[in-house]
Amino acid sequence: MAERSSALLLQLLAATAALVGPAAASAQSDAASGTSVSYRHGDYDEDRLEPAPLDGSDRRYRVRTDQFQLNTELGDSDQLSVGLVHEAMSGSSPWFSFPDADGDALQVMSGATIRDTRHEVSAAWSRDRGDAGSIGASASYSAEDDYHAAALGLDWQRPLSAAIDLGLGASFSHDIIDPTDAAEFDRIDRAIKNTWSAFGSLTFVLDRSSQLQAGMQLTHANGYLSDPYKRYYAGDRILSDARPDQRTQGALLLRWRRAFVEQDGALHLDYRLAGDSWGVRSHTVEASWYQSLPHAFRIVPGLRWYSQGAASFYAPFSAAGTVGTYHSSDYRLAANGSVSASIDVRQRLGAWEWVIGIERLRAHDALGFGGEPDPGRVSYTQIQAGFDYHFE
Repeated sequence: MAERSSALLLQLLAATAALVGPAAASAQSDAASGTSVSYRHGDYDEDRLEPAPLDGSDRRYRVRTDQFQLNTELGDSDQLSVGLVHEAMSGSSPWFSFPDADGDALQVMSGATIRDTRHEVSAAWSRDRGDAGSIGASASYSAEDDYHAAALGLDWQRPLSAAIDLGLGASFSHDIIDPTDAAEFDRIDRAIKNTWSAFGSLTFVLDRSSQLQAGMQLTHANGYLSDPYKRYYAGDRILSDARPDQRTQGALLLRWRRAFVEQDGALHLDYRLAGDSWGVRSHTVEASWYQSLPHAFRIVPGLRWYSQGAASFYAPFSAAGTVGTYHSSDYRLAANGSVSASIDVRQRLGAWEWVIGIERLRAHDALGFGGEPDPGRVSYTQIQAGFDYHFE
């Protein structure tokens, strides 16, 4: 029983690698298979805006994603992961809010349908150093018509004892923004944003069937942090979105994993508390169950609850026309929340593993934070399907 419990724990608790960085996570998840290729097709579809917008289209964003990844061994201790992503995006986006006769906010959407594509290439390397832990590095580059981003990451993991592991990591991203139609809509021509992030985690093996992980992440961004495509209604003026050029974010994370050997399943519970220098505060709670079934099936149902308070400079509009240095009506900075449910199904057939999943997210009021609901908040449905092929 002890050997079976240990093997099941290693297999079903692999999701804890999310705190130790992309390089280590990729290598850890595929170490048992040696070399594998993966393909996923995703379909993300936002609900039509309700109530109908004051102006513009009610048809929101739809994103089609194709993702390819290769994971392979390099010698006895190294792992390499290479990924390619293609996204095709279309739809309309919230522009600004306008007050109705009762002072309630009505959404104004972008008039023309937005069409864009994004391409990303990434690579991650890790080395298993046995009793000394592991190290890893990652790099990525993403490009679309008006946005380019390059990122680097490092991570390091080391056992502190037989039951405690320490994980550390850092990343840096350099982004270039080149908005379209800059002269027509009084947007910036070009801007730069830099983001630094550092994290640390401790993983505790509580017993042969359970594990607890606690982590902390700190992120600092500077440069152009406003959204060039958002506007703000202030009386008789329509202003550009204006946000501080510095933002510091912090997050505390807890992850608990427990394998239930007799049921051939595992429970994953996650909690995240986050806040930033703009005044945004949020709570996230997630739960999922990993269940193995006959005929090499595995099913993973999940639930997620999220609630967020508004940024200090957010308001849907200023009917009186009074504004401060910073102002934004972006729904992503408003008090908002969501509940989502998901289910993933996998089946292993020889060297092939087939995957299909669906997630449904519904927006709701920000429980515990208050604040007026923003008319631009989003609900969506996301479907994913694909395969993994494991070379023998």
